[in-house]
Amino acid sequence: MDTDNNKLRLTAAEARFGYQVAARLTEDTEHLPDDVVQRLKGIRHMVVDRATARRRAVARSSVVTQGHAAVLGGPGESSSWRLRLGLLLAIPTLLFGLYALQHYQQERFVRKIADIDTALLLDNLPPQAYVDPGFTSYLRQGG
Repeated sequence: MDTDNNKLRLTAAEARFGYQVAARLTEDTEHLPDDVVQRLKGIRHMVVDRATARRRAVARSSVVTQGHAAVLGGPGESSSWRLRLGLLLAIPTLLFGLYALQHYQQERFVRKIADIDTALLLDNLPPQAYVDPGFTSYLRQGG
């Protein structure tokens, strides 16, 4: 906790110093030759680019990759008990969902076949009519 406060103070002091230097350089640019002003401008751009790259690197370091997945947080957070519990609960839930889906599809198929069998048994047509290719096309057309 104390080291975090020291880091924040140091960062704030560096930022204040940077702003003071930038303000001082901006004030005295009118008295400098053009080539010096251009070099200072180039250095400013270089410093801004480096600071931007450093911020991006810090932001990227907070994204940890695990296998083929990216997880926000540091390495200590990836082994928390909540993550492990979530993974342990996700696998049985997925398996149960697959089983329920397979059971539903099988029941639907059995009901469909039972409906066809019931219609055949209750119908007054002779069994020879069902073998006739013309009758099959008649049934497909919705006759």
